[in-house]
Amino acid sequence: MFLHTSFLTIALSLTYVSAQNCRCTSGSGCWPSDSEFQTLASKVSQPLIRPIPPATPCYGSTAENCTDVIAGWYNSIWRSDQPGAAEHTNYETYTFPNGTIQGCYLNTTFGIPCQQGNVPVIGVDARMPEDIQEAVKFAGNHNLRLVIKNTGWVIRPTFTQFGFLQVGLRFLPDTTT
Repeated sequence: MFLHTSFLTIALSLTYVSAQNCRCTSGSGCWPSDSEFQTLASKVSQPLIRPIPPATPCYGSTAENCTDVIAGWYNSIWRSDQPGAAEHTNYETYTFPNGTIQGCYLNTTFGIPCQQGNVPVIGVDARMPEDIQEAVKFAGNHNLRLVIKNTGWVIRPTFTQFGFLQVGLRFLPDTTT
């Protein structure tokens, strides 16, 4: 467990974002190309993940899959298993400086399209410490914001951040030193 904590501390300290140090986010011209992400994918043990907001199956032609989402919506174990889910659903939405809100709501009667919101667009499903190292190096080399998603929850929503690269630790085996 000490090893996990050490990796997280290093990863977060290397990717700390301050107001004076803008990082590249998805949708920006500096965002890595598909081929650069393919290079990252070749260096990690699992395929890259593309987290989606958990209510996405309730929209459009996939609406028939909404039953599972409704059943698990308030279940913390179900939510921790979803790469794009946060403990509290409001953390999955993003409010732009002009007040515009982007998100994907379970209540589809709002008539609002399902959008990515604060859910990271791509991530590494870390299964070994080397996966974390590769993700941190990639984020540093490309000036990306990096967030960690674990199974535990915190008061401050650190995993859901607009346009970040996510490192999922859900399936990282326990490691001791």
